[in-house]
Amino acid sequence: MSGLYIHIPFCRRKCTYCDFYLVTNLNIVEKFVSNLLKEIELTAPLYKTEKYDTIFFGGGTPSLLPPARLKDIIDALKNNFTVSDISEVTIEANPEDFFEANFEEYKDAGINRFSFGVQSFIDEELKFLTRMHTAEQAENVIRECRRIFDNVSCDIIYSLPDQTKENLEYSLNKVIELNIPHVSAYTLIFEEQTKLYTLLQKKIVIQNEDSVESDLYSYVSNFLMKNGFIHYEVSNYAKPGYESKHNLKYWSYENYIGFGPSAHSLHNDRRWNNFRDIIKYNIYLQDGKLPVENEIILDEKMMKMEFIMLALRSTGVNYERYKKFFNTNFYEEFEYSINELQQNRLGIILAEDFKLTEKGYKLTDEIVAKYF
Repeated sequence: MSGLYIHIPFCRRKCTYCDFYLVTNLNIVEKFVSNLLKEIELTAPLYKTEKYDTIFFGGGTPSLLPPARLKDIIDALKNNFTVSDISEVTIEANPEDFFEANFEEYKDAGINRFSFGVQSFIDEELKFLTRMHTAEQAENVIRECRRIFDNVSCDIIYSLPDQTKENLEYSLNKVIELNIPHVSAYTLIFEEQTKLYTLLQKKIVIQNEDSVESDLYSYVSNFLMKNGFIHYEVSNYAKPGYESKHNLKYWSYENYIGFGPSAHSLHNDRRWNNFRDIIKYNIYLQDGKLPVENEIILDEKMMKMEFIMLALRSTGVNYERYKKFFNTNFYEEFEYSINELQQNRLGIILAEDFKLTEKGYKLTDEIVAKYF
C-alpha cells in the first residue's frame, strides 16, 4: 500500500539548526488549511485506484493545528482516497503545544501515533538548540501522552558542541524510563542558511570532528540495542512492532503522495515536489491548479540508485523485491561490490537480503557512491 504525507509548514519560531521550509505567520493557518483541502480534492482523482495505509503529518509543527482541523484533514483524505481502517496516522509534535492539551481529542480526531521533537532531556542543551520547552515539561507531556497513546516516538539530537557522553546517556536513559518505543537519533548538522551555520562561520561554536561523531553514533546504537531496540534505519530505532510504517515506505521505495508547501511525492517512475513558498502554493490552489514546482521522470539507472541507497539505509536490499522492480539479479549485477563490502565487514550477505553492518551504516552515503 501507499502513504499520504501532509506538510504543515507553521512554527512559532525557527530553531537555529533548522533548514526545513516553515512559516512563522500563524494568522494564515486557516487560509492554508482551506487550500490544503482543495489540493486533496484536486489530487485524489489521479490516484483513486491506489490503497493507502499511512498518514503522516510533518512540518513545521503540525501540533499547532487544533484537533478539530486535523480531523477535517484526515476526514478529507479518507473521503477522497481509499484509506485502510488500520492505518498508522502520525503527527509530529513539540512538547510546548501540549501543556494543557487533552490527548483524547487527538485520538478522537484519528491520530494514533505521536512523534515528539524533544531533542534532549538536558536543559542546557535545549537552550543551545533554542527549543521552547524544558526537559521537565517534555517529560511531563510524554507521560501524559503515554496514558492515551501506546505508539510514541521521540527525536534526539546528539554530537552537540561540548556534549558529554554522560549527558547523552542521561537523555537516552530518560527514553528508557519513559518507555518510549521508538527513537529517531540524529547528529547535529550545520546546514547552510541556518543561524547555527553562521555561528560556526564566526567560530562562536565548533563542530565535532568526524571521529567524535562516529564514536557517539556507535554509543547511541549500542545503548539502544542493548535496551531492546531494533536498529532498522541509519537514524531510527524501534522496539519490535513499533517501526514507523510510513517512513518504511520511503526506505522501501513505495509510493507516497505529499500535500502542502515543499511536500515531495513519488509514484512509480515519477517524482515531484510542491512550491517551497506558501504564497505561490495558495495562489495556485485558489486558481484551481495543483502547486507542483518540479517534476522528473526517473530512468532505470536513477531508480536503481535510489532503490539501493534507501534500502541500504534501512533493512537492506531484498533480492526478490529488487528482481520484481528491475527484472534482474541484484547479486549478479553487483557481485564484486557485495563481496568486497562483506570482506571489509561493511556488509552481510544473507539468504534473502544484502544489508550493511553497524560499521557500514556509518558510511552509507560513501558506500553507495563508491560501490553502486
